[in-house]
Amino acid sequence: MGLPSSKVATLLLRGLSLAFLALSLTLLFIDKKKLKSGYVYNYKDVHSYSKGTSYSIHSRLGHSKNISSYMVGTIGIGIAYTIMQTIAFVVLRIITDKDTWVLVDFYGDKVISYLLATGAAAGLGATSDLDNIASPDSGLGGFFGMGYASATILFLAFVCTGILSIMSSFALPKAV
Repeated sequence: MGLPSSKVATLLLRGLSLAFLALSLTLLFIDKKKLKSGYVYNYKDVHSYSKGTSYSIHSRLGHSKNISSYMVGTIGIGIAYTIMQTIAFVVLRIITDKDTWVLVDFYGDKVISYLLATGAAAGLGATSDLDNIASPDSGLGGFFGMGYASATILFLAFVCTGILSIMSSFALPKAV
């Protein structure tokens, strides 16, 4: 007895979403650029804008200091939710063959998809702002390129979760 195609699609989309989230977080964590002054600029500098660094972006764009922490936070929440839903999916739906968590799927997928969308938008916006402020001779082009890549992959995770959100809304009338 095989699984229905909707369950296979759900499992596949959750797996893709988890892979995109993990890749996005990995890109943020490995993103480093050594400046001419010898200072190594990494995601923590964009995340926390620590005092005492020699780069002038810190003072010129202070409003974006929480943007990267929001992006990292949404990725973390997305990973936790996706793992929880995948385990719940495997344990509760495939083994017991009951759809008891339809409302959790419906509301959870909606909330998480919007969180991922806003996290990706915040990451793209902050990276664009910082890239525009940085001087061309700063050598941070590759650093911002990785930021764009991470935010774009986070957007792909949103697309997968958005499709899951639509699929969970189709299952709602059957169970309620």
